[in-house]
Amino acid sequence: MSSVSVALDNARADIKGSDGRLLILTQTLLIFFLLTLSLTSASVQRYLSDNLDSMLGADMAVTSYDALASDEVDMLTTLAARRSTTQLMTLTLAHKGAWQRAQLKLIDDIYPLQGELKTGASRSAEHVSRTRGPGLGEIWIGPRLSTKLKAAVGDVMTLGDTQLAVTAIVFHEPDRLMEGHSVAMRAMVHSASLKGANLDGTNNRYRYLLEANASERSAIEAWVAETLPAAEITKKDGGSHPLALFWQRTENFLGLASVILFFMAAVAVDMANRRHLVRQKHRLALYLSFGTRLSTGLKISLFQWGLGFIASLCIGTALAYVAEGFLIGQLADQFPGISWGWHTAALVKTTLLTLALLLAFQAPALWQLKSSSVASLIRAQDTPRATFLRTVWGFSSLAMLASFYSDNALLTGMTLAAMGGALLLMLLLTWLVLTFGELWARRRPGLLPFSFFMMKQRIFSKSTQILGLGLCGLLLLFTLMLMQDIRTSMDGYVRSNDGNLLISAAQPKHMKAIETWASSTGSVIRALRPFTNAQLVKINGAKLDDFVTKPSDTLSNVKSPIRLSWSEAVPDNNRVVDGNWWQPGEADWHRISAEPEVLTDLGLALGDTLTFQIDGKLHDFKLTVSHAFRPGRGSITFWFQVPPLMVTEVAPSVRYIGSMELPDAAWGTLDTLWQQFPDLSMVPLKELTARFDATLAMVTKLTVGFAAMVLLMAGVVIAASIKGFEADDRQKNGLLMSMGLGKRDCMKLSFYDWLITALIAGSGAAAGTWLAGLLIYQSQFSLAYSPDPAWLIGSVLVMCAVVCSIGLTYSRRSLSASVTDLLAD
Repeated sequence: MSSVSVALDNARADIKGSDGRLLILTQTLLIFFLLTLSLTSASVQRYLSDNLDSMLGADMAVTSYDALASDEVDMLTTLAARRSTTQLMTLTLAHKGAWQRAQLKLIDDIYPLQGELKTGASRSAEHVSRTRGPGLGEIWIGPRLSTKLKAAVGDVMTLGDTQLAVTAIVFHEPDRLMEGHSVAMRAMVHSASLKGANLDGTNNRYRYLLEANASERSAIEAWVAETLPAAEITKKDGGSHPLALFWQRTENFLGLASVILFFMAAVAVDMANRRHLVRQKHRLALYLSFGTRLSTGLKISLFQWGLGFIASLCIGTALAYVAEGFLIGQLADQFPGISWGWHTAALVKTTLLTLALLLAFQAPALWQLKSSSVASLIRAQDTPRATFLRTVWGFSSLAMLASFYSDNALLTGMTLAAMGGALLLMLLLTWLVLTFGELWARRRPGLLPFSFFMMKQRIFSKSTQILGLGLCGLLLLFTLMLMQDIRTSMDGYVRSNDGNLLISAAQPKHMKAIETWASSTGSVIRALRPFTNAQLVKINGAKLDDFVTKPSDTLSNVKSPIRLSWSEAVPDNNRVVDGNWWQPGEADWHRISAEPEVLTDLGLALGDTLTFQIDGKLHDFKLTVSHAFRPGRGSITFWFQVPPLMVTEVAPSVRYIGSMELPDAAWGTLDTLWQQFPDLSMVPLKELTARFDATLAMVTKLTVGFAAMVLLMAGVVIAASIKGFEADDRQKNGLLMSMGLGKRDCMKLSFYDWLITALIAGSGAAAGTWLAGLLIYQSQFSLAYSPDPAWLIGSVLVMCAVVCSIGLTYSRRSLSASVTDLLAD
């Protein structure tokens, strides 16, 4: 027979057995999840590319967080065929006793440059196309803002000292794409209407919409790159969609989440491979006894595995395309007009990645077959060295996958550290419990001491089983419970430290009014820290995008102005991690301190030079200190801090962030403060909580499907763990029954065996979950993690009950056979 025929016969024989079907199921689930992620991502990326060309509202847009100088605006006008200038700021609009934070767009006479506005006379009116925006003294508001403020066409709204008539409800803006995934309520007004209003809201952006041909766009791009380092360019024909980075980070998060499935798949494959490897050893020994070369036998084994992979790939691919169609339908609200596709390139790339990783799972088994003698192949005994190799190889392969997918190196490292710590703890617990249990059992009769003795003799195989079940439990608990834990922790901590109203941005002109209002309403200002808006534009002389190439939350935030604060001494809620804080009165104001997470995500080190744009001017700072948040002494902290002398030398625009405690009666008078100062930014804690709840609800919906996948894979792992050791249990039961033990005693021994196994695995899983929370909460959220002991103990008990129930079910099945059959196995 040819090698191909033998491999086909072996594959058919294996798939008829439960072990072969288990391997196919594991690989199919893994391929299905990864292909679904890749195909859906490819559909979104294609949509973003096509959508950019039709919804930009201009051929090119230049965005700056500071207004350009008049000569710079003149240069843009000269280089482009036409130009329209818009300004966006976040204000608090008040009307009829209601108030709402909203994004106000100030436009000129030329806006919209391309496309049309869609407006109506009411929220339910028919949409009317317009080629010009609101006129002098008019304001257009979005439908959601109209509902929130109970404002309708014909009403008059007040912004500071300016009165504006609501003349339309605006439904569509041709440059709305530039807002990315923002869901802020919005309004529109002509810039001339607020010329003397002296408003300076938060999140200010100046956008210059340009109409230009290809050569003009190239000239503008070159000029902006040389002259305006802090400006961003968005253009048609190859430009970067505002949502592209957001989606890439979402994709990276899901990719990191898929590592959990990969770990589970690795455990399931390893467990199922245990019996499969025994069969392969017997086959290889048989081939060698017939004179077949070792290389030929290994080729047969590899080709046989390849046939199983192809079967899994066909099934997983078909299911992935079905899932892609479903998910694209769910995304239609966020991405109107999106459609699914075949995406051959994404299919091939993901298939090759999955193939490489599954081959990595098989590599230790192939090495073990290659390096074994004929006698050892016939005995088919596993060795501690082989077990250790499989564990280290699998963990290393998946760690590389995690680093490939992750957009947050620190978070990835903490997750892998928690998993590694849990694995080491489970190995240590296994050795301690079985060693001391066996010592305790030496002079004691009974089934429990005998169970410890037998488990100690099988310590290496039991370690593998415990690691598999424990890792499965850890990943399951981590996936399902951590998000709710952090929500509870954040609720309690923020409420106890920040009062019930956050002052997110107050200008000096606001402070006297705030103090007067607080005194008259019985409110208390609990904390207040100064800051200025600063945008990081260069690192060591290189542009930010050139220095940092991997997307992260930190990179996304520092691309826009962040809060830069100053303090002579180390703030009470901070501690120095590295370097030395500046001394009081120190003359060198070019020093700066940053948080460790910022250093990690941006690839910074002490000694680097950071260039910030402050009020339109560039200033260099040398990174000399790293500081971290210290819980319990107020939660207002900053990513970057500098010496106070910077304020004297640079004279930046100063703002304040702080918190207040308001009595119930004071809430009803907040609208008067905002009507006088619409550019005062304050956010009630209940609104922050509502935003967090909305985010939590959205993420919960996204993770329901993923949690279902994890639960399904967890079931596969448990089944593989028990099936992988079923032959050992049958032999053990056969020997025990041949020596006179009854089936009831064998069931008790099985119960003790599974109970000890589950207790060790469950303890390791709970400890790993606790370690992950401890590391990640402090690192990522600056919160002290306090897990619920009752929940941890309950999780361990539930895990013990599930594992013991399934294990005893398999044991009862094996005990239903005769002693002769059990010994024959």
